[in-house]
Amino acid sequence: MQAPPNFQPQNVNQGRKLPPAVRSRYRKFDIYRDVGMFSFVDNHAIVVSQTDHTTFKDLIWHLVYSRNFSSDLEKARAIFRWMTSKNMYNIDFKNVQKGSPEEVLTSFKNKKGTYARIFETLCGFAGLYCTVLTGFAKGLDYRPGDKFKGTEYNHSWNAVYIDENWYLVDSHWATRYLISEKNMPENLVYEYDDFYFMTDPEQLIYSHWSQKAEWQLLSHPLTLQEFEELPLVKSYFFKCGMFFISHQKGVVQTRNGNISITVGFVKPTNFTYKIVLSENGDEMFQGHKLKSYGLQETRHNQASFTLRSPKSGSFYLTIFAQLLTGDIGVKNVFTAAAEYKVNADARASDAVPLPNCSDSNWGPGVPLEQLGLIPSQKDAVIPTQDNKVTLEFKKTKPTYILCKLRRPGMKEEDLERCITEADQGERVVVSVTLPMKGEYGLEVYGNDPAKDGETYTHVCQYFVHYASPDEQGKAFYQETPSRQRYAPDGGQVSTNAGYNPDTQQVTAGLASTYIGGQKPGGRGGDDFEDLPPPPPELLQQQYLYGAAPQQGVYANVAPASTGHGVVTYHPGKGSTDVPQPQRGQVSNIPVSSTPIQVEKRNVGQEPPAPPPTFKLIPVKTEKDTGPPPQPQTATTHQKPSLETIDRQVLHTVDDHAIQVSKSDHGSVRDLVWDLIFSKSITNEIEKCRVIFRWLATKNLKEMSFENVQSGSPEEVLMGLKTGKTTYAMVFDTMCNYAGLHSKIISGYAKGADYRPGQKFQPGSNQHSWNAVYIYGTWCLIDAHWAARRIIGKQATTEEFHYQLDEYFFLTEPAQLIFTHFPDDSKWQLLERQVTLEEFENMPHMKPQFFKYGLEFVSHRTAVVYGRGEINIRLRYPAHRLVVAFNFTIQFENGDEEYRGVKLNRYGMQESVGGVASFRLRLPQKGSYILYIYAKEDTPENKDNVYAQVCEYKIVQEEVNTPESEPFPPCAYLNWGPGAAFFRYGLATYQQTATVLTRDGKAELQFRIPKTMQFMAKLKNNKCSDSELEGYCMNRIVGNTAYFNITAPGRGEFGLEIYANDPSTEGTTLFHVAQYMIECHEDVKAVPLPKLPGGYLGAQPKFNEFGLNTLSHHDPVIHLEKNQVEIQFSTAQEMRVTANLIDAENDKDYPDYVFTQTQGSVVGFVVTLPAVGFYKLQLYSIPASDTSQQLPGVYNYLINCKKVSNQVYPFPKQYAQWKEGCFMETPLTLPPSSGDEVLFRVLVPKAAAVAVVAGDDWTHLSSPQTGMWEGRVKLAGLYGSGAKVTLNANYGGDPTSYATLMEYRI
Repeated sequence: MQAPPNFQPQNVNQGRKLPPAVRSRYRKFDIYRDVGMFSFVDNHAIVVSQTDHTTFKDLIWHLVYSRNFSSDLEKARAIFRWMTSKNMYNIDFKNVQKGSPEEVLTSFKNKKGTYARIFETLCGFAGLYCTVLTGFAKGLDYRPGDKFKGTEYNHSWNAVYIDENWYLVDSHWATRYLISEKNMPENLVYEYDDFYFMTDPEQLIYSHWSQKAEWQLLSHPLTLQEFEELPLVKSYFFKCGMFFISHQKGVVQTRNGNISITVGFVKPTNFTYKIVLSENGDEMFQGHKLKSYGLQETRHNQASFTLRSPKSGSFYLTIFAQLLTGDIGVKNVFTAAAEYKVNADARASDAVPLPNCSDSNWGPGVPLEQLGLIPSQKDAVIPTQDNKVTLEFKKTKPTYILCKLRRPGMKEEDLERCITEADQGERVVVSVTLPMKGEYGLEVYGNDPAKDGETYTHVCQYFVHYASPDEQGKAFYQETPSRQRYAPDGGQVSTNAGYNPDTQQVTAGLASTYIGGQKPGGRGGDDFEDLPPPPPELLQQQYLYGAAPQQGVYANVAPASTGHGVVTYHPGKGSTDVPQPQRGQVSNIPVSSTPIQVEKRNVGQEPPAPPPTFKLIPVKTEKDTGPPPQPQTATTHQKPSLETIDRQVLHTVDDHAIQVSKSDHGSVRDLVWDLIFSKSITNEIEKCRVIFRWLATKNLKEMSFENVQSGSPEEVLMGLKTGKTTYAMVFDTMCNYAGLHSKIISGYAKGADYRPGQKFQPGSNQHSWNAVYIYGTWCLIDAHWAARRIIGKQATTEEFHYQLDEYFFLTEPAQLIFTHFPDDSKWQLLERQVTLEEFENMPHMKPQFFKYGLEFVSHRTAVVYGRGEINIRLRYPAHRLVVAFNFTIQFENGDEEYRGVKLNRYGMQESVGGVASFRLRLPQKGSYILYIYAKEDTPENKDNVYAQVCEYKIVQEEVNTPESEPFPPCAYLNWGPGAAFFRYGLATYQQTATVLTRDGKAELQFRIPKTMQFMAKLKNNKCSDSELEGYCMNRIVGNTAYFNITAPGRGEFGLEIYANDPSTEGTTLFHVAQYMIECHEDVKAVPLPKLPGGYLGAQPKFNEFGLNTLSHHDPVIHLEKNQVEIQFSTAQEMRVTANLIDAENDKDYPDYVFTQTQGSVVGFVVTLPAVGFYKLQLYSIPASDTSQQLPGVYNYLINCKKVSNQVYPFPKQYAQWKEGCFMETPLTLPPSSGDEVLFRVLVPKAAAVAVVAGDDWTHLSSPQTGMWEGRVKLAGLYGSGAKVTLNANYGGDPTSYATLMEYRI
C-alpha cells in the first residue's frame, strides 16, 4: 500500500519537550481486561507485518493512518503488535538515507539498533510522545544474586504517552516467551506476550530498572542495589496473580540449614519447584534429587517451599506455576514463575530426603475437595510423640479411600500392616501404628464410585514425624510461616527484612478476592488520596474449584503525582485529557459568620426605599477595566469558593436574593440598595452570590422600570426582554454597581443544539458569560446556564426545563473549558491555553460529570471511530459514592431502532472496581450518538433520576462479521450485581459480569446472610424463556446459593437472578443481578428438568424438625451408576417416607426407594430403573405427631447417566417398618438369590419376627436385642408370583403379626 502524495507525517518526538514522567492514574486493568477488544487492530497489524513497503512513509500510512486510528491506544497497540509480529531481520526499504526513519528500522538487523528505538520512531510519526528508557534488565543470563556492572546498561524499552498518561512497553521481550527456568536461548519461544504492553510499573520493576529514576514511574523509585535484591520474576508470576509473602529479596539465607519461602496467589494455580546447585546446575546430590530435601505445602491460597539443606553452599530454587483456568502461556505444563538463590549456612541437622511419595505437594488440597472429603488434619505435617496417628475424613458424598504408608528402607507390604481404614458411613477413620521413630509419608488415594469404577487416584499426602518434642522443635518444618510467627522470646519474627515492594507501594495492586476482605493498613502517598483503591486483578471468569483466599490479600498501588492540570494537544493526536482542578496558594479571604436577617415577602410586595444619600457608583471606568486575567494557579491567593462561606450565612444570602426577586423595583438604584447595601453585604463572594442567585431566580422578562434612559443600567436589564442584552451583560452591570470588577466573555459554547464533533464557525454557537474578580482572583460564572439547566438529552429553546445549576457558579476553569471557549484565549484562565481544534475534539461533558467526580479512562475525544466492538470506560470514586450508570444509543438522525430492535440492546454496561464500562457492538456502519447517564444510587437517594454526564458521536467504520447480534434481552442494560444485591447483603467471588463456560457449564455462587428465596432464568435472542427453563437451576446449600447453567450450545445467554426475604416480602421477588454467560464450545447439552423456584434442597420443615444431610449435601446428584444411598440424621424419632418420580413424565416409582432407620440415621436406598432425571421427594414428621399427612422436607434431583446394575423393585414397606427398622439383607429377591436366603433385620420393639414365603412360616431368632436373623427357603417360588412377607409380633396375642414389608418374586 502506498501513502497519498500529500501525506507528510512529522515526528512529534523531535524538537519538543516531553511531558513530565508521572505514573499513570490508571492501571492496565482499567484500560482493558481482554485482548479481544483489540482484535481488529491486532489483525490489521499482523497483516501489515506480512507486507513489504518501499518507504517508511508507506509503512506508517498503512499501519496507522490508513485505518483512521484516532485514539492513542489504538495507535500504540497497532505499533506494538506490528513489532511483535514482524521479522525484524527481513525489513528492507528501497532507499535508506542517513538519519532517516528507514535507517532506524533497518538498524536492528545490522545489530546497530534496538526494538526500543524502532518503537519510539514509529510512535513519533504516529503522533505519540514516546521515549527510550535504558537500564538493566534481568534477561536470559541473569540469576538471583548477580550484580550489574557500572553503566554498562544491557537493555532498552519504552515509555509511551497514551491519553495523557505514561505507560511502559517492551516490544522486544513481548516477542519472546521463556518456558523453562533456565534463561537459555533454547528455552526461548518467540511468541507474543501481552504482559509487556502497558505493563504496570509495580510489576515491570522486578525485571526492568531504568537508570533515570523518574522513568521507573514509581512514587518510591528503587536504587540499583534494591533492584538487584528483588527476586527473579517472570511474567507468568503476575499472570497467576502471585505475590510475595515471606521473602522479598532474591538472595535468602538459611537458618541452621533450614528455610521456608512462601508466596501467595489469587487465581486457581498448581505449583511445583526445582532445586539445583548454583555452581554447576546439578539437580542431584549423593544420588538423591535435591528436590527431595524440600516440602511444598499449598494452603489458604499460599504456597510454601520448605528446604532442609543437605550441605552448606548455594542453591537456586525455581518455583513453577500452572494456571488452572484460562489459556495464558503454554497449556497443561508448569511454567517458571520466580526464582531465589538460597545460601545455606550449614547442613541441616535432619537433612535426609523426604519419604518418596507420589506428589511434590504435601497436605490436603483441591483433589481432596473434589472427592468430597473434609479432612480433620489441615496441616501437611503430622507430628506425634507416640506411635499412634488417627485421621478422619468426613464424607460429603459416597467415597472410598485407601491409604499407603511410606518410609525409606522399609518394604511396602510391611507398612501395609500398620494402617487401617474404617468406613463409618458419614466418615472414614484412618488409624496408623508406626513401627519405629522417624519420618513417614502417608498417602491417601480416593475413589468416587459414581465414576471411578475400581480405580483409586492419589488425592493427598501427609508428612508424619514420630519423634520426641525436642526433635520436633528443631525439625525443618518449623520454619514455615504458620509455625514461625513468633520468636522464642515472644517477639515477632522478621524474615528477610529489607526493601519490600509490597509495603513500599510498588506492588501489583492485587486486591482481596476474599468476600468482604479488607485492605490492611494505609495506602500511603498523599498525592493519590483522591483516587479510589485499585480494582482487583481480573480473575478468571469463575474459580474452577471455588477456591478463593480465606483471608484478605491486598497490596497497594503506587501513588502518582497529580500533574499540572494542563490540557495538551499535538498534531495528529486527536485526544484531549481532562484537566485537573487548579489550586492556588493560601491567603486570607474574609469569612462572614453573621447570617443576614431575612424578611419574608409576598409577590409584588413593595421593597424598602434607599436613603436619599445612596448613590450608584460604578467600579469600572474607561480607564480602569480591572486587573488583567491570570491563570488561577498563577495567583498567590486562595481560590474563592462556596466552601469559604459559612453554610448558615450562605443559606440566608440565597434566601434574601429570593425574597428580593419577589419585589418590583423602580430603578436599578433601588434594586442594588435592596439586594446588597440594605443588608450591608461587604464580603465579595457574598456580593457575587446574591447577584447570581437573584439573577437565576427573577423572571427578567416581566421586569419593568419607571424611567429607562439610553445608556442607563435600566436599559441593560430591560434589554433581556427584547434580546438586545444577555445575562452576562446584566450580571456585569450588577457587579459594576456592587463594587466588583467583572468581565463579559464572549465565545463558543457547547449548548443545547451542540452535537459531538461539530466544528465551530463564526456566528454559530455564540454565547457570553462572565469573569468576576474576587479577592485577587478572576473567577468564572455563567448565570444564564445556571438559570436554565436542561433536563433531558436534547432540547430546543421551547423545551427548556429551568432549574438552578450550582455548577456554573465559580466554576473551575479546567472544567468550564470543556463547554466554553472564549474568543480571547487569556480568559480561559489556564496556564496552557487550549486551541479551538482541541476544544472541538473534547468530549461533550455535562456538569454532573464533575459533580460525580468522573474521569475518562478511555476515549477522550468527542468522536469515536469504531472497528468492531467498542469499550468506553469512565472512572468513578467508588470509595466515596455509589454511582449507577445508564445509557441510550441512537442513530445520528435520531432513530433509536435497527430492524425493529432498540439500539440500546447492542450495548451493555457494568461497573467493576470504580470503572464503569460501556461495551458496544453496533450493527452497521454509520454514525451514532451515545448518551451516558449517572445517578447517586443509595437508599436515601432512591428517587434520584439519571442525569446526563457526557455524550459521544460514534462513527462505526467497520462491523463484526457476521453482523453483531443484540445482547440477550434481559431486564436491564446494567450487568453484574445491582443495587438490591448489596441491599440484601449478598456477596460473590465473581468479579465481572461475563462468565465463560467450561465444557458448556458455568456456576455462580452467592453468599447469603439469612434465609432467602431465589429464582433464576436464562434469556437468549433465539430461544424463548420456556425453552431455556431446563438449562438453569438454582439451589441453596448452607449459606451459599448456587446457580448452575448448562448452555444449550454456542452463544450468549443472559442470566437474570431474582430474590427476596420471605420473612418480610412474601412471594414477590426482586431483580438483584444479571450476568452474561458466554459459551464458545461445541457442546451436546442435556437440559435439566424444569423445576419450580425453591423446589430443590431443604424445605421449611427440614430445619424445624432438626434434620441434617449426612451423605449428600448438594440436592443435585449426578450418577455414573443407577443406585445410590442417601442418609439423613434426626434429632428425634421420626416417621419418614419417600417418592421417586421420573422428571420427564412425572411417573411415580415408589417400589424403587427403600427407606430404613438405624438409630438417628435415616437411609434411602434408591435404584433408578433407566437413564434420565428423577425427582426424589422426602417426607417426614415427628413420631409423636399422629397426623397422617407427612410434609415434604427435602427434594433431590438425580441424574442417572448409566444403568450399571439390574433393576429389581424393593419390597413394599408398611407404616410400622418406617418406625426404626433396618434391613441388612436382603434388600431385593431376584431369581439369583438362591433356594435359601439369609434374612438379617433390625426390628427394635418386636417380641417375635417371622418370614412368610408363600404359605410357609419361618421364625427368625434374635442373637442380640432387636436383631433378628434366619434362613428362609424360597425354592420353587421364583416366577410364581408368590408373596414373601416380613412380619412382627409386638406382644399381647402371640398369634397376631403385623406385616412390615412385602416382596414379590
